[in-house]
Amino acid sequence: MDQNRQNNGNGYFLEVRNITKMFGPFTALSDISVGIRQGEFVSVLGPSGCGKTTLLRVIAGLEEQNSGSVWIGDRDVSREPVANRQLGIVFQSYALFPNINIIGNVQYGINRRQFAKAEREQRAMEMLKLVGIEDQSHKYPAQLSGGQQQRVALARALAPSPSILLLDEPLSALDARVRVYLRAEIRRIQETLGVTTVMVTHDQEEALTMADRVVVMDEGKLMQYATPHELYETPQNTFVAGFIGEMNFISDCMGRDPESIFFGQYILQSKGDRAAKYQGRPVIVTIRPEDIRVIRDESIDVNILNTKVERIEFRGSLYTIRLRVLHPAGGATDQRLNMDLQVETMESMNIRTQMELPIHLPPEKLLLFKRQRSA
Repeated sequence: MDQNRQNNGNGYFLEVRNITKMFGPFTALSDISVGIRQGEFVSVLGPSGCGKTTLLRVIAGLEEQNSGSVWIGDRDVSREPVANRQLGIVFQSYALFPNINIIGNVQYGINRRQFAKAEREQRAMEMLKLVGIEDQSHKYPAQLSGGQQQRVALARALAPSPSILLLDEPLSALDARVRVYLRAEIRRIQETLGVTTVMVTHDQEEALTMADRVVVMDEGKLMQYATPHELYETPQNTFVAGFIGEMNFISDCMGRDPESIFFGQYILQSKGDRAAKYQGRPVIVTIRPEDIRVIRDESIDVNILNTKVERIEFRGSLYTIRLRVLHPAGGATDQRLNMDLQVETMESMNIRTQMELPIHLPPEKLLLFKRQRSA
């Protein structure tokens, strides 16, 4: 059976199982397990130093793990060299040969023993056409823009028909407009070829817009592995909640009963029995800025907070309103919240700085997380 069509017993084409990687006393990866299906595009996302590039290098065979295994299809490749893993790798630095023209760079990874020169040239031109720069084949890397060089690097990685494509922050060195354009191009090419792809990035938007699923990491640990929608709507912990998109954190809270939370002198209702496991315990309440509502319906009588507008920031299609929560009887608290409003809503309500503004936190939009008691 062709390796490109094999899966292991778990239904995954690429799988890392319980990977731990140490650099001396430092733990770069701690018991990481991730399964990736055939043809899937997965992003590995996290802040600098979280271990995402180390994970990619372990998959590639450029770093050897201390424990755990790497499976491609039904083969354990944990101790096999890079050349035996059928990978295409695109580095952040492009790593093109400056003294070889573009078509020569793309041909470089094609096996010279298996393919004649004419076949290698044909394959290289097919890949250059796929990435949209076939007319640049005679030029040298220094004659191309950064975005064009990255396309060459992608074409070179794809030319040998790899079973897996690994991308190490491939767009980070490019300007914003080129990055946005190449995001769509890389995804188009990946879908056209159906190649299983793993991309490391620190850019949230890049990961969420390109990937089928996202691995979120922090300090060498797996925080959550889910679809972009799941990460945004149902983060599993406060790290993911704060790292994916914008989030308000209300920390001075205590569980009241199965359906509500004390927040100072306020009582916040939650959906269903979300609060049940926090009764009498400290809890962090979170809500997205776009989910906060301005009170315009007198029938709403739960989760109403009195606030004062401290600052208004125009962001093109919306305004971000910086609010300070007030005590029910007056006076300011230390709690601040950000609320996003569409331009039309903002203008129709004539919201201004220093005005007092009642807001509503919809119970179904509140997410609750465990909080450690202060010492």
